[in-house]
Amino acid sequence: MEGFTIELREEKAQAIAGLPYLSLKLGRDVTAAVQLKFVRETLVLDSDRFTQMPNVHPCLLGLVEHRSNVFWVLDLPQLLGFAPLDSTAIETHIAILQIGGSFLGLGLDRIGRVLRFTESEIVSSDSSITTPSEIAPFLCGGVSQSKAIGDYLYVLDAEAIASHNFSV
Repeated sequence: MEGFTIELREEKAQAIAGLPYLSLKLGRDVTAAVQLKFVRETLVLDSDRFTQMPNVHPCLLGLVEHRSNVFWVLDLPQLLGFAPLDSTAIETHIAILQIGGSFLGLGLDRIGRVLRFTESEIVSSDSSITTPSEIAPFLCGGVSQSKAIGDYLYVLDAEAIASHNFSV
């Protein structure tokens, strides 16, 4: 057993570059992201949990009670000018935003993963991407993930979405 030495090396912690964003699948080839600091939680709810209200903006799916909080859930793809969520779906994926003391649910096709990128990676627009005009008030910019089609990520302003006037 002679000659055995154990050498302990200190691992240098790598600095994680960029802010965390939650990716949100709005449709087959459409992905958006919101800053993770605004996301309280994500969940999947049965469609019968929504209390639909009359005479509201068409993108509002209804009210939901969750953990003693009542908040609106909106059809995020429809609000942003993309195809609305499937109204016959049994379940809806929801990202719950918390802006100050208020909550807002974003109804989506699917919740994605956490991504990190810096503010310098967010560009104001990409002329090769067709962007609906409805998304403009809520858009911070976009991030090109790669040269492949469908790898463009819309970066959304969570505060602008939460402060939008949904009156009819």
